[in-house]
Amino acid sequence: MSDRIYSWKRFWCPRSGRINLADGGYLCDPQAEWGNVYNPDLVTFEAISKLPCLVLLGEPGMGKTHAMTAEQAIITTKIQEQGGQVLLRDLRSYSSPEWLARKLFDSAEFTNWLRGTHQLHIFLDSLDECLLRIETLATLLVDEFKEYRDQIQRLHLRIACRTAIWSPVLEDGLKQLWGKDAVGVYELAPLRRKDVREAARAEAIELDGFLEDLQKKNIVSLAIKPVTLKFLLNTYHRHNNQFPANQRLHELYLEGCRCLCEESNESRLASRLKGKLNLEQRLIVAARIATVTIFANRFAVWTGREQDNVPDEDVLLRKICQGSESVSGREFEVTETVVEEVLDTGLFSSRGLNRMGWGHQTYAEFLAAWYLKQHNLHPFQMVNLIVHSDEPDSRIIPQLNETVAWLASMETEVFREVMKTDPDAGLFHSN
Repeated sequence: MSDRIYSWKRFWCPRSGRINLADGGYLCDPQAEWGNVYNPDLVTFEAISKLPCLVLLGEPGMGKTHAMTAEQAIITTKIQEQGGQVLLRDLRSYSSPEWLARKLFDSAEFTNWLRGTHQLHIFLDSLDECLLRIETLATLLVDEFKEYRDQIQRLHLRIACRTAIWSPVLEDGLKQLWGKDAVGVYELAPLRRKDVREAARAEAIELDGFLEDLQKKNIVSLAIKPVTLKFLLNTYHRHNNQFPANQRLHELYLEGCRCLCEESNESRLASRLKGKLNLEQRLIVAARIATVTIFANRFAVWTGREQDNVPDEDVLLRKICQGSESVSGREFEVTETVVEEVLDTGLFSSRGLNRMGWGHQTYAEFLAAWYLKQHNLHPFQMVNLIVHSDEPDSRIIPQLNETVAWLASMETEVFREVMKTDPDAGLFHSN
């Protein structure tokens, strides 16, 4: 199918804000009636474009580069009409501090700004890729901008970066330069129902049937991200406007999670910056994280310093990094670097500075079940993990209902045991 760009209206959420997906799993449209009630934290780019310093974050596959490019095109004319200038730089090709300085701070646009009195709007894309090549990039940018502190009020900075790679050092430096209230950090929100409809219509997919099947199979959580929406549209198109009849739901969902684990950035692939892990290694580590967060009831992974104020509902990064995992009979150690690489996939999103959580709770619920299955736990061991051990009637722990449903769809013996001890459990995925 095509790689067309859709004319979606995208929304941004403050990093510590809340995103409401109560429209059947889709993003509640902030522009619909009562939208500002359901999603009060969400804003358009226009609403935050007047902030002097703006950081735009997004998980891999969320479409942040397309969104930022679209916004650039809209506001560039306005900036120029007001006498300002625009400086656009894609940092992914910058491999040295010298090259960065030459292309950015020694550019004609920047030099003209220094000599003039007008406003300069700098757009920096792919900061995360540049950080892989220039490890000192964060301090380099802060130190360089400090040289122009006296003129900083005429400078507007927009930076696009992957959520997990964003630098707290750079953020602190920007706040010191521009002032805390002048710096905004926002993350790109998922898609609305109308966005998915538009994409399906553009790809000549049978619209009502596609949306109905997404709802029926409970896979809207995959449709609200551009990268997995493309996977679902392709699958539906290849099988004559239906999902494969011989593919069970958990198999389809696993393919969607693989898409979210896979490096989809073409420039990273071309420059061999796709990370150290293969796809299956990423998937099993993601499933390990899911198992910890689901069964220990943790909200996020804390990636900052342990001596800082760690929220009680977070799990420390090092607590996930114990022992090894095995893929295709080959073991590999689960280190902090390994976990950090997996946190930088489409499965995860920000929960605040130094906190990474699940992009959608369903990803964690599914992968936790898949992890138990992959580790060949006996069905009775699985059941012992999911029921109240101190209750004589062995009822399922309510918070684990969705994970149990996935587990029962993968393991017939678990399904039978659960139906025996807790027949009221809603095993919605046990097709």
